[in-house]
Amino acid sequence: MTSFKPRIAQPGGTITSDDWNYIQQGILEDLVRLETENAELRRYVDNMSETNTMTRLDSPEGRSYGLDEKVPGEAATYGTSLLGFITRQWLPSVRDASVDICRFTVANIFDQLDYWAGADNGGQKALDITIRYVDGTSETVKGLLIHERKKLSPRGEENPYVEFLLSPNQWVWYRYRLANPHPDKEVLTVTFRNSNPKAMTRIADAVQLRTRVKQLQ
Repeated sequence: MTSFKPRIAQPGGTITSDDWNYIQQGILEDLVRLETENAELRRYVDNMSETNTMTRLDSPEGRSYGLDEKVPGEAATYGTSLLGFITRQWLPSVRDASVDICRFTVANIFDQLDYWAGADNGGQKALDITIRYVDGTSETVKGLLIHERKKLSPRGEENPYVEFLLSPNQWVWYRYRLANPHPDKEVLTVTFRNSNPKAMTRIADAVQLRTRVKQLQ
């Protein structure tokens, strides 16, 4: 609603300079206000996004275990069968090696990928992520730091997590966010690789694809 209040003149009346200036000033103030509101609305629309959550993901690489299932060589579990969207955990098929953890088929377009992870002997660079596109090209983001899974770690500045989930025994799943290098290209698969033999990274069986809402031209 405009804040400008007109001054009504009688038919045949003359307009004074004060009235003319008042009219111009009122119009200018309304234009400035409308431009500000339009800029705020544009920023709001630009920040809008659509989220697609994919759960119970399968993979031809790695090995998966339920959250309440004992992993060979480990004495305890997460103490629950469900934590948020997470039902299973993917681990490398070979310990203490640089190998693929899992490969998820997503077949979608997205700007950002949210994934849940944690590592034994965490707090160091331990993960590579390869995004393979439908056109046959790929991009790899290397040396991502993954936090310690058996205790809550500070967020830090390098690959900071977005949020965390605590299991009943206080073990942690961290949610990380990865920017897609080519958000306009359709992604076929996303591969997670344990790149540091000194830290065994595990990946949850759920991801979120975040796509920014694009304005019509």
